[in-house]
Amino acid sequence: MENRTLIQTMDELREHVAVNVNNDLELLLPDLDLVQDQDLRPLLGDAFLQELLAKKAAGTLGPVLMEVVRYLQSGLVNLALAENLPLAQVQVSDSGVHISSTGDKKTAFQWQVNELRAAWVRKGFNFLERALDVLDQHLDDASVATWATSEAGTRSHQYFVNTAAQFSAHYNIGRSRLVYLALLPTLAKVERFSLEPVLGLDFYLELKEQVKDRDVTVDNQQLLDLFVRPALTNLTVAKAVPEIGLSLNGSALELNVYRFDDTERQQSDSRPGAPLVDLLQQKVRAAVEDGHVYLQRLRAYLNANASATRFATYFTSAVYQPAGPRPVVRNDQASAAYGAF
Repeated sequence: MENRTLIQTMDELREHVAVNVNNDLELLLPDLDLVQDQDLRPLLGDAFLQELLAKKAAGTLGPVLMEVVRYLQSGLVNLALAENLPLAQVQVSDSGVHISSTGDKKTAFQWQVNELRAAWVRKGFNFLERALDVLDQHLDDASVATWATSEAGTRSHQYFVNTAAQFSAHYNIGRSRLVYLALLPTLAKVERFSLEPVLGLDFYLELKEQVKDRDVTVDNQQLLDLFVRPALTNLTVAKAVPEIGLSLNGSALELNVYRFDDTERQQSDSRPGAPLVDLLQQKVRAAVEDGHVYLQRLRAYLNANASATRFATYFTSAVYQPAGPRPVVRNDQASAAYGAF
């Protein structure tokens, strides 16, 4: 078989996911190709992906790349099985589409199929994030240089919060990369609309460049950890939940189309589903309040600590406000005139 994907044999596949029948890898190959192209290639860049394929075939990966490839393979297999699942349930022939039914086997219930697919997707994306974590931890290793200097590597640090684990450290999304990816468009807006006015454009761009180049100063790292990331994660959730109805359960991106059982219909509130809706609104309000508190503390901290040598770009910007009362310019002539009265 041509070395076109990171999975070459059924034995390799079984190392990463439980498959309890003798599947033919050829049947899964189109989905392995699809996932590798649409999900792995954007994370790795074409040059680094081809480098991994060549080194894997030659047996020259080395310890760091072996760990990276192991996580990539796990992600690839889980996501490919999720893509293949609809076809795996049926038989397609010239006479139409059929399902198999024998004396000892029957088609799984739809809820079982849905849960299996959700689990594969959740695991797949989380394994891809683990591969990125390993790459980040070994940026100085020569074996990852192709990725570290690539557009894909730079793009992986384009936000102030760049992983599901980083997001979950400040607002719990179950470390789900799938949920994190769904939140990215909202995160990008919150960075510009809520954070940039507090930092000022020049300091905002300076901090963003340091995150992208992975050379954040000690002072700026403290800003990120104490104020910037907590503010962004809370405000992103607050904006995303009412916009796209996210269920942040850590297992999948779910659009909330509420269906209420008889017990919920018997709630004392006459509005169907009111307790859940009210709870959702409370969570949004709490996230908004927490996010703005972090922004206020960020502003106060910068105003109290900025100087010509510390947070200098902020210090020289129009948004800087000195802590305490501004100095008053004394007008002796006016004072004398006032005293005459």
